[in-house]
Amino acid sequence: MATITKRRTATPFAKAWNHAKKLDNSEKLQLITMLAESVRPAVTVPMLDEPVVEEFSDMDKEFYTPEEAYELVMKDIKAIYDQKDAV
Repeated sequence: MATITKRRTATPFAKAWNHAKKLDNSEKLQLITMLAESVRPAVTVPMLDEPVVEEFSDMDKEFYTPEEAYELVMKDIKAIYDQKDAV
């Protein structure tokens, strides 16, 4: 059975590049400005100045068995429920 495959003559990137090459200088400047503005919010996000506080400071940096991990999680869950009951 013969299969028919469609081949693109140009990729979407190549089509966009060819279209951009046809623009005049003012249109190229406008395109570059739009692209720069679309990237700016992701680039100018301020970095955190304060150090990251560890959420689980009572845990050591080691591996736990599943039973030990379960015990630690249950201890934290019980502490949360005890705080709610106290209020």
